[in-house]
Amino acid sequence: MDKLIIPIDISKKVLNHVKGKFPEESCGLLAGHGNKVTIEIPITNQLHSPIKYFMDPMELYRALEKIETLNLELLGIFHSHPKGPPHPSETDINEFLYPGVATIICYPESNNWKMKAFLIENNCYTEIELAVV
Repeated sequence: MDKLIIPIDISKKVLNHVKGKFPEESCGLLAGHGNKVTIEIPITNQLHSPIKYFMDPMELYRALEKIETLNLELLGIFHSHPKGPPHPSETDINEFLYPGVATIICYPESNNWKMKAFLIENNCYTEIELAVV
């Protein structure tokens, strides 16, 4: 995947979720077909931490079950970096378990929240195009 397409209404829901959980890191899943996201599923950060997240296991299970039931593909995992950086951290890279799935980092910049998308492979990351349409 070299590009992820997120409808503007879904990106707004993700960023509203992120803002609502600030100063904690927030997290969730993005699913759809090909490279186009059609649903977002926020998941509770069980750690309630401003520097690390761990998705609630039962919520994660239910979210993955919902994605399968709807015949969708897991396209992205989003989480916030309330204090930066605007790219995957060393922890993000070391703990990433979903090859081929995009990592979306939500971060504050000039009183606004923004998003960037990355692929994590071979212990490094590459930014990919994120189109909000």
